[in-house]
Amino acid sequence: MKFESYSGGIYIYYYFVCKRKLWFYANKITMEDTSDLVQIGKYIELFYKEEKKHDRQIIIDNTISPDAIENKGDFLLVLEVKKSESFKEAALWQLKYYLWYLKNKGLNVRGKLVIPEEKKKEYIELTEEDERRIKEILNEIKEIIRQPRPPKVVKKPYCKYCSYRMLCWEDEL
Repeated sequence: MKFESYSGGIYIYYYFVCKRKLWFYANKITMEDTSDLVQIGKYIELFYKEEKKHDRQIIIDNTISPDAIENKGDFLLVLEVKKSESFKEAALWQLKYYLWYLKNKGLNVRGKLVIPEEKKKEYIELTEEDERRIKEILNEIKEIIRQPRPPKVVKKPYCKYCSYRMLCWEDEL
């Protein structure tokens, strides 16, 4: 499955965070520009990239946009930078998706999840099980975004901070 306009990674991320948010985003209903938390995350990512002298934006095949890629000689190290560990599982799968995508292009890749504010890094290698799971996730994403309506609301602790909350919780505001 190929995504349009380098949405692939964010689709994977939203799949783990909130399937309703995924549906809205994939159907061009975007609210991220109004979120202070999203803007803070973008500033942290930008600061990290400038400090480490990484390119500002990488777009590959108009499908993926990893935060940075370092050439380590015999492999490429793909970096994903996040504000916090709040959605670590989503971030890890987003990074694994980038590794899977690039591996399918014939590249030798490894990953690194970086959380600068918490001074944490985690190195990631893609397993065969990860590759099978990514294919399943992509099929599930395809099904979610093809639905005529968004999935039902599932209340989560972080809903009150979400930029889409008005679309889900208008009765409670």
